[in-house]
Amino acid sequence: MKNWPHWVYWSFGLLFFQSFVLSQIQVYGYLNPHVYLLVILLIPASASRISLLLIGALVGGFMDFQMLSGGMHLMASTLLAYFRPYLLDFIVPRASEENLGFTRQEVGWQKWVVYTILGTFIHHFYLFAVDAHGLYDPLGFVWRSFLSAMATGVLMLIMGILIKPSAL
Repeated sequence: MKNWPHWVYWSFGLLFFQSFVLSQIQVYGYLNPHVYLLVILLIPASASRISLLLIGALVGGFMDFQMLSGGMHLMASTLLAYFRPYLLDFIVPRASEENLGFTRQEVGWQKWVVYTILGTFIHHFYLFAVDAHGLYDPLGFVWRSFLSAMATGVLMLIMGILIKPSAL
């Protein structure tokens, strides 16, 4: 995504969709789709690291306010925002130098899948590690993180198909 105004409008729509629709979906605590991560993953490449962290904290804080989760989403979203430049450099080198876009239509399926799944795993493993309050059941924590990350990844891929390139 290259254009800030389009990103802002799209982000508000995605956050409200997450708040009012997807936050109501939870299957035995294992499938918790968190597609609001796309707000962080699609911040324009020209954003500074401080603005990435602030946006990550604001998005996570908004989700904590909606879900009453006490700061867990704020921490996980800020961590994802911290690692996003490294992910972007790994997947699309020189994206920030040339102000390249990195939506599914611009980078292709393979890079889009790797980018969204890696970002989702970073967020979910940290989120569910904090939620577990210890390592009493390490396989349960890993299984829950993996299933939720896969559900979120599939929804993000579907959203990548449905969103028109001109809308971003």
